Amino acid sequence: MRYLRRLVKLLSAVLLGAFIGVNGVAFMQVWAMTHFAESGERTARPERLSVFDKITILLSGVNIPRPQNRRTPADLNLAYETHHFASPNATPLEAWYIPGKAALLIALFHGYAASKASLLSAAQIFHELGFPTLLVDFYGSGGSSGTGTTIGVKEASDVAAAVDYVRRTWPNRKLVLYGISMGGAAVLRAIGTEKINPDAVIVEATFDSLLNAGKSRFRTMGLPVSPFAELLIFWGSVQTRSNLFLHNPADYARSVNCPTLILHGEKDERATLDQARAIAAAMERNARFVSFAGVPHVPIVEARPLEWTREVRDFLQGVF
Repeated sequence: MRYLRRLVKLLSAVLLGAFIGVNGVAFMQVWAMTHFAESGERTARPERLSVFDKITILLSGVNIPRPQNRRTPADLNLAYETHHFASPNATPLEAWYIPGKAALLIALFHGYAASKASLLSAAQIFHELGFPTLLVDFYGSGGSSGTGTTIGVKEASDVAAAVDYVRRTWPNRKLVLYGISMGGAAVLRAIGTEKINPDAVIVEATFDSLLNAGKSRFRTMGLPVSPFAELLIFWGSVQTRSNLFLHNPADYARSVNCPTLILHGEKDERATLDQARAIAAAMERNARFVSFAGVPHVPIVEARPLEWTREVRDFLQGVF
């Protein structure tokens, strides 16, 4: 009987230790993913890591240096202006304005752990089509102040601030919002929660819910999806003081009442094709959905420039 009690105590201690350990790892993972480092080499994409590297990163967390703008429009021989404007998340935010002849302006929003420089390939195509563009750095990235990210939650306020700035600075222009990955999630959230009203929307490689995005991350690492994804979202909610279980672009999409183009790679493992279809289904007849064969979670304009250009051009010409 005494032996049984000792065994129960030992098992209880082991289970408690495992519970504390798993939650500690999850808390640390979330902190590393949402707080950019001052320096160091960025952790490679999960699918490129060895088994040893995956175990090491699982225990130590990823290292993501604060995103910087290593290029400017001048590197593509594009004239541009640097603009600054206020946001609830940072004062000021920084944006590049590339002039164009059309009476239609396209505001571009980057993905997770990136900066507005990552939008230059798309901006160049928009420029060649005659459209002026505004490339925006989210809070914590590039030329904007702060550090860290909330993966599209507070970034939605940055989108709303950019929309307000465009409406005041170029009041006679129609406005299209383009967001890739997290940028797409922030655009959809801004429409759903900040009640902005763009004239059209283009979202690319965007997840339908943050929980599903977390599950995809563990899946690409070859690790069990549950309960680790749920723990990530739970501790992320604690750290950001917002319920990330409700951070669902597919839900925000129901508020979209303007023409929308949804672009997605068929081989995207970060935000799957089914997730993109869920966003399109939420918009019903407002959305045009286009998938690109063989394209993973990368800017489609760089993987399929001719196809991307055709789809974007035809969409904008059809709407305006």
